[in-house]
Amino acid sequence: MKAAVLLPLLHTENGTEIVLERRALHLKHQPGELCLPGGSILEENGVLIESPEEAAVRETMEELQVSRGWIGSLQPLPVQMGPDGGKVYPFAAALSDYHDTFSEAEVAEVLRIPADFIRETEPERYAVDLVTVPREGFPYERIPGGRAYPFRKKEQWIFFYDYQGVTIWGLTAKILESWGRQPTE
Repeated sequence: MKAAVLLPLLHTENGTEIVLERRALHLKHQPGELCLPGGSILEENGVLIESPEEAAVRETMEELQVSRGWIGSLQPLPVQMGPDGGKVYPFAAALSDYHDTFSEAEVAEVLRIPADFIRETEPERYAVDLVTVPREGFPYERIPGGRAYPFRKKEQWIFFYDYQGVTIWGLTAKILESWGRQPTE
């Protein structure tokens, strides 16, 4: 599955802030976790019917209850691998005239963190192994070594930020870290 997210940058008198969402507790996937607005790129019969940019804007409008005119030009960030192995297309954009609105169907609350915190803070990094675990019925007899075949592990890094007692981790932290390494304008 392909998805797109938006890293909303809100310019305030206190400086630039990043708007994050806490996912509603009744959601099937990752309830209560902090995330960026976004979701699946729409498709019909396996064919994408919107671009990643369109999906990021549509989902942000729905989740934060904002108008298209409130979202500035989208700046692409490095594509990431999502929890299900699908591509996630992140974008950063300025958000104007935003007053902490959100759709209660998808969002429990919104939080703002200073953009400087991300730019100035090195996230914690923890390694995990992604392993191949064949399911029942796998034809071991057809491969060299059979059940003893040495499937490879893939190392992946999971990032964590802690801001005033709030943990930001996983894909959201990885996107924030990637954005934070970019040169400032």
